[in-house]
Amino acid sequence: MNADDLLAVTPKLLAQAILHRRERLADLIPDELDARKNEQHEAEPLAKSAREERDNINSKVASLKNERNTSQKKAGDLFEKANNIREQIFAEGGIKTPDPKWAQEKLANKLKEIENQLETSAGTHKTEERFINEMKALIKEHEEWVEERSSSQPLVKEMRDAQKKARKLIDSAQKAHAAMVELAEANATRHDEFVKWEEVRRRSTSRAQKLESAQKSSQLALEFWKERIVADNFEDLLTDSTRVSDGGMSSKAVAKAKRLERDLKNGGEEE
Repeated sequence: MNADDLLAVTPKLLAQAILHRRERLADLIPDELDARKNEQHEAEPLAKSAREERDNINSKVASLKNERNTSQKKAGDLFEKANNIREQIFAEGGIKTPDPKWAQEKLANKLKEIENQLETSAGTHKTEERFINEMKALIKEHEEWVEERSSSQPLVKEMRDAQKKARKLIDSAQKAHAAMVELAEANATRHDEFVKWEEVRRRSTSRAQKLESAQKSSQLALEFWKERIVADNFEDLLTDSTRVSDGGMSSKAVAKAKRLERDLKNGGEEE
């Protein structure tokens, strides 16, 4: 089609072509909109379920962490109590030849060091588990020490009871820690699942909204061109064409002239 053919196209024929194209585009929107809404409806409950499971696991992890920390603290207190009793036994001469590695200063410093690490460390689950194992090892050493000596003294029995309670608390702390680590790993999977479905939900919702907007816009455009074609009235749309036919400038030339005039005016003001 050459320039003469294009100029021979009537406004009504051109409007009909535009209307036909709009109708074809409008026919494509409903199916795509339904697909996006179905995707949205599928993703919403899955994202919600994954989020609730993740939050539920987070709550259990927090509870287990609190149980672990509480057990560790109580075990530390009992360990210190046993150490004080041992000091009292030494002072009263209950044990004449203690093993040097059980000296009060070494034990007290070691206990304090572990407690400080537990309170201030921001390490991983593995480092926290190492602290627990160190406390268990110390308590085991105390029990072996007690077993090697006479249990006839009341203070020795009291010390042994404190050590046994501390050991049980450390075992509880270790079990809580193991369960917490297992849940934390499961929680990572739930979180990834939530992120995946939440992204699908967000994307499908956004696309559905854009398609709904496009559908409304297309409907308005269809009504506009149908009314124009029926009325066969395109005068206000042919302003530029009429100006060119009468020997005037094209729209592009008019825009260029206005831009040049504006630039000249701005340049003059700057001077």
